[in-house]
Amino acid sequence: MSKIVWPENLIEELAYRRCIIFLGSGISATAKNADGNSPDTWGTFIKNIKSLMKKPTADDLQYIDGMIAQENYLLALQAISDLTEAGTYNKYLKDTYSRAGYIPSEVHKSIKDIDSKIVISTNFDKIYDNLCREYGYVTYDYQKSKSIIANIKSPESLIIKAHGTIDDTEEIIFTAKQYYEAQSKFPEFYSLLHALFLTHTVIFLGYSLSDPDINLILQNISNTSSSACPHYIVLKEGISKHKLNHWKETYNIEALEYGPSYDALEENIVFLRDSVVEFREERQIP
Repeated sequence: MSKIVWPENLIEELAYRRCIIFLGSGISATAKNADGNSPDTWGTFIKNIKSLMKKPTADDLQYIDGMIAQENYLLALQAISDLTEAGTYNKYLKDTYSRAGYIPSEVHKSIKDIDSKIVISTNFDKIYDNLCREYGYVTYDYQKSKSIIANIKSPESLIIKAHGTIDDTEEIIFTAKQYYEAQSKFPEFYSLLHALFLTHTVIFLGYSLSDPDINLILQNISNTSSSACPHYIVLKEGISKHKLNHWKETYNIEALEYGPSYDALEENIVFLRDSVVEFREERQIP
């Protein structure tokens, strides 16, 4: 098994709560409900929701399947959304991300124990939010920039829902159209997001390089840190070195790889948690 060698500067940034943790669908997928099911990741969700389309033509299906094959999930989902009755679409979202009774995993608990001041999530579910609520964390979505800023200045830890929450399916960001509408309507949030990337180290957990939600976010943060102070993304091993080099050169994001399977993620996150806790104890950081 490939074990991540966590950079010392990353452990220090996390210990002093100067590092932002960014959560993607791969973290939600570590949770299970009583039936042993987990929330859909992007690829699974797209393939499942295709069945909801109302009378798609052969051309529609060819286009959508082509976009899925290219991992262009945003365009595939936009087409599926356009061909699906709104009530049926929203019910599927609620059933998938809100009503299934998912229980936080050890990965969720370890991330909570790292106790970052700011956690940003592109996930609609509330698995991590609910876990943290009893510890005094506050949660705001992308529409609440003033509240986010006020809480950054407060002692409370903060969860930012960058693409909205399943509580309000009308305001979640799940397609290219919704994203560009949000950028136009809430430019102050994206300016805030850019500022956070300028002033903090960021570690992405639970993403693949093809996930559209991370690619949307990265459009806002290119050139936001020097090569001496990179951001990080945790990935399952097997990604082309050329693609990793592109991310490093374009976004200044260093890849930290684990493997050979997704099951190895938990052990690596637990080890990161233990390293951060040990560092705080050594330096007597509260």
